[in-house]
Amino acid sequence: MPKRIRQKLGRYHLKRKLRGKVLLSKVTSFSCYQQNHQEKTCTAARKFIRNNNIQPPCVISVLKISGSEEKFFLSNNGLFSML
Repeated sequence: MPKRIRQKLGRYHLKRKLRGKVLLSKVTSFSCYQQNHQEKTCTAARKFIRNNNIQPPCVISVLKISGSEEKFFLSNNGLFSML
């Protein structure tokens, strides 16, 4: 692939990524904790949504016991992992 095409694709990708970050910053966000090792992070997020009657759209960040964090996006269609 020629260098000029790679540069154009790179700029487009960065603009698109920035647009997504701007949109997600306007969405409400919540955080919760994983209670035990047997429970998956997705299950912890679903329990948090159910217990607090959270309505979409929103971002839920789950803090794992190991100290890392995993984020999920709740939309009208379901719960999606954000990588």
